[in-house]
Amino acid sequence: QSCVVEAIRYEQYRPFHPGRLHHALNTCLFHGHRGHILRSAGFARLASRPHITAQWDQVGRIFTLSPLALDDSLGAEDELLAFGQDLAFIGTGLDEVRLRQILDDAALSDAELAAGPMVWANFPDEFPAWSTTAT
Repeated sequence: QSCVVEAIRYEQYRPFHPGRLHHALNTCLFHGHRGHILRSAGFARLASRPHITAQWDQVGRIFTLSPLALDDSLGAEDELLAFGQDLAFIGTGLDEVRLRQILDDAALSDAELAAGPMVWANFPDEFPAWSTTAT
């Protein structure tokens, strides 16, 4: 196994299917099957929460996905933080092809994307609820 630290940037315009992403996180991404991911961070979108940009933050086995910005609260001069996924992975012995495949498989398929947000709202979503009210 390689001890060289490497970085991979992952971009995907389709939102993640929350059930498949949750499964990928729990079964392979952070368990050494695709190399050793030391840190990952960036922006992500769940199809079941389509108007919210989430902050993806992982160090070792600690992972959080938390709301960062609501699309409908943006002003005229504001920009979206991310349209889809924009993630960086840092680790050793990373299998970039397989990592991308796992993440792409967690994104919506053509048929799911075409079905739209009314269908996406019914996808199984095991991630903790987000409070999106301003404090």
